[in-house]
Amino acid sequence: MNDQLFSHMDNERLYKKIVLKIKKLVQEDDLKAGDRLPGERDLAVRFECSRSTIREAFRVLESERIIVSRPGEGRFIKNVNQHLGVEKYASSRDYIEKKTIIFFLEAREALEPKIAELACPKAEEEDIEILESILLKMEEKLKNPLEKAADDSIFHLALAKATQNFVFVSMMKTNLNIFHHIRKKTLLSKKRTMQSLGEHRAILEAVKYRSVSDAVDLTVKHLQNLRKNVLENY
Repeated sequence: MNDQLFSHMDNERLYKKIVLKIKKLVQEDDLKAGDRLPGERDLAVRFECSRSTIREAFRVLESERIIVSRPGEGRFIKNVNQHLGVEKYASSRDYIEKKTIIFFLEAREALEPKIAELACPKAEEEDIEILESILLKMEEKLKNPLEKAADDSIFHLALAKATQNFVFVSMMKTNLNIFHHIRKKTLLSKKRTMQSLGEHRAILEAVKYRSVSDAVDLTVKHLQNLRKNVLENY
């Protein structure tokens, strides 16, 4: 077995990274059914971590039936069929994707309440009219969730423009472009689409009446619901 298959990783949640590394090696046939894994001490040296971290990774791999422990012999890659291998690797990708999604949710939760706060005193009449027009189109397209998802991004971007601050606009463009495919998936529910539309309508009303506290609170609530919906669907 090639010793370079195993190399040092960062310490943050290291056992999970070790799990993902071994799964990837199995998927790519660098590790095959029947291959014996190096021992705890050896892997701890290679990954520059504690043996307890290696044992935790082994526990996860055994629970997912990727490896099997044979007393007195060591731990071996199980006879994982191709379908199961793909399934497990997909799970690994899902874990990484979900972590990335959480990062973007956190960014929006930090950014958008401030946008709502600044939009209240700075939004011009034209900005209000644009936001109103966007919501009307969203209502018309309620039966087509995919089209509605695009308009949802337009609403958030228009609200950022209402701050009259191009930096907020640029930041929102970057975030929304990456987040767009997530919104397509999580807004397919008619119930969630209607709920989201109502939340946008309430935010716009708060901005129209220059109610900073309401606009901020409603934006926070909207993002909390978004987080809940996204994580439930992933």
